Amino acid sequence: MALNNFKKITPLLNRVMIKRVEAPKQSAGGILLPETKEKDMQIGEVISHGPGSYDEHGKFVEVLVKEGQKVLLPPYGGTEIEFKEEKFSLYKDSEILAILE
Repeated sequence: MALNNFKKITPLLNRVMIKRVEAPKQSAGGILLPETKEKDMQIGEVISHGPGSYDEHGKFVEVLVKEGQKVLLPPYGGTEIEFKEEKFSLYKDSEILAILE
């Protein structure tokens, strides 16, 4: 069954749905950037997230990121999904490296 048949995706536990930020096609000075630069973009926007999960001591830990925040992602990892003709990645909150402000 295709994901496009559903209205919404809500990640479970401590998972976070990220939409990667598009790499700029040219610099501020108008110089066209090579496509390899797109692979280096490790910035994404939080679209949705689960409530959190329990740690090894049984204490509930909420997800630290909020919808709309820009985050720094690791170069590898995450699960790629396509929903409503857009590409997203699912990460555990512990895999996200930083919140960008």
